[in-house]
Amino acid sequence: MLPEAGTRRCPEVSPETKLAPEINVSGVTKVVYSDVKKLAHTIVKDLSVTFRPGRSSALLGHNGAGKTTTIKLILGLVRPTHGSVSIDGQEVGEAQRRMIGYMPEVNRIPPVLTPMEVLEYHLATYRPEGLRDGARRRAAIEDSLRRVELWDHRNKRVGKLSKGMARRLAWAQATIHDPTVLILDEPMSGLDPTGRMAMREWISGFRKSGKTIILCSHELVTVGELCDDVNILNKGKLVYSATNEDHQGAYRLSLSGIDEAATAAMREGARLPDFRRARREGFAVHLDFFDYAAAASWMQAALQRGVVVTGFAPVSIFDEDVLLKYFGKELES
Repeated sequence: MLPEAGTRRCPEVSPETKLAPEINVSGVTKVVYSDVKKLAHTIVKDLSVTFRPGRSSALLGHNGAGKTTTIKLILGLVRPTHGSVSIDGQEVGEAQRRMIGYMPEVNRIPPVLTPMEVLEYHLATYRPEGLRDGARRRAAIEDSLRRVELWDHRNKRVGKLSKGMARRLAWAQATIHDPTVLILDEPMSGLDPTGRMAMREWISGFRKSGKTIILCSHELVTVGELCDDVNILNKGKLVYSATNEDHQGAYRLSLSGIDEAATAAMREGARLPDFRRARREGFAVHLDFFDYAAAASWMQAALQRGVVVTGFAPVSIFDEDVLLKYFGKELES
């Protein structure tokens, strides 16, 4: 059982923490071939996206959209057919991989190992600077397991851990070497509400420390709380990309009992500014504006005409109406 919110320790920020790198995926296409029929299948197509340093970026899309392949390209586990992937301006190699902490959706750890053995093997393989000495490694392992509240289970076989414990071990494995890049694939998978609260706190701690974070998730609420930028893949293509700065000042006005024709007449009659987007939902119309002033002038005009205003609020880049539109978007082949 995890303790109450507020008592957990988030990763501490060291004064010597290195600056987070920028990750560039430039014009990348990844083609794989079927062993049986030798058929070519394009998983990622002409993908260009930048994950900016010190930012938390969402990478969204349906299963099969190309998210996992994009992660593998960044990790250097597969090479692009065309294009390039760079971290801090360098092609992905051993030095760049050491910058990264990766938490997969399914952590395939041999069930006979213990949490202690998992982290010992991880550090022996990664050999991060500052943790090559045996005493320091042991101290880091203990600290990591205590942070995720697995120290009392350090000698328990992984196969006997609950799914929530296994996810906490995956977090410890991804973060023990203090990476400057953190890639999280469905980090909330398998967690109960208390575990999800803890995971949000840990991710927020890394976000505040200035790391570069890439978060893959199907949960729009989760990425809305934890991310600064959003990128949506559909059939291997980037179909939507936005940052919080893109929507700074954007507002949505919701009106009831009015149709598109009445909306157009109101705009002409009151000489109102254009709206960015209009969407009909039942008996309501939702109007999106680039700034507060335009939205406020529309609201004033609506109230003067007796139109019922049901909503007036800022618009987030993680607005579900916008994101779901791109999730379901059909692309040309």
